Amino acid sequence: MAMKHYEPGKPYHRPGQKKRKKNLRPLLALLALLAVLGLAVGLVFAWLNRHKAQVPEDVAPIVTEAPAAPTATPEPTAEPTPEPTAEPLTFSWDTTGEEGNPYLIAVNRTTQTVTVYEKDEEGNYTVPFKSMICSTGRDTPVGFFHTSDQYDWRALVGGVYGQYATRISPTDGILFHSVPYYSAEKDQLETEEFNKLGTPASLGCVRLQIEDCKWIYDECPSGSPVVIYDGDESTDPLGNPGFTPIDPNSPNAGWDPTDPDPANPWNS
Repeated sequence: MAMKHYEPGKPYHRPGQKKRKKNLRPLLALLALLAVLGLAVGLVFAWLNRHKAQVPEDVAPIVTEAPAAPTATPEPTAEPTPEPTAEPLTFSWDTTGEEGNPYLIAVNRTTQTVTVYEKDEEGNYTVPFKSMICSTGRDTPVGFFHTSDQYDWRALVGGVYGQYATRISPTDGILFHSVPYYSAEKDQLETEEFNKLGTPASLGCVRLQIEDCKWIYDECPSGSPVVIYDGDESTDPLGNPGFTPIDPNSPNAGWDPTDPDPANPWNS
């Protein structure tokens, strides 16, 4: 076999080596595609920058604000409660069938006042006749009663005595009577208790000055109506007459100054 000689400028092929053809078309196509895509992206960005929407100067830009927090509802202002207007107190009592008794005795526990009523032209106890200062107590009952037994002297709870006593309630043992005495002697008055008139000081009975309990003893027969209630000053048409306290150091301190007994030194 004849030997071939290498010629400068031509590719050298070894004997038995096939010629390889390089296929560059796919690579070139890919590079071309990437170039086209890059160009397209650049054109899109350029177009967006040129045609960006402009807000006219005479139009205020629309600003989207976050919704405002709900306004708290203010607490209502408390209206001052008006003071209730005091209604005048009125008291009435059923005196149907009350015949033969000239007076009704009304005891106001609140004001420590006794008011005696006489009858009007229609026979009702509506005419104030006289008033007295008194002392009731925690156990003085409220209600409508009729007087019964009477006593010149009456033994009371605690070993003391009451003068000119008139029973109010037979079931409760409640009486009208004087301020207590240490003994059944007119000069043995409990001066300290006398000076408590006008305040709740009894165990339940209605304490009075001698001139007042003696008036009931003398002028109000058994069966006279008695009403005991809680009112105010407006239900005392004659008011409370008050009294004169006794000086404990007075030599006459053992006597009730209102006792009409001729032996009473206060009458000298």
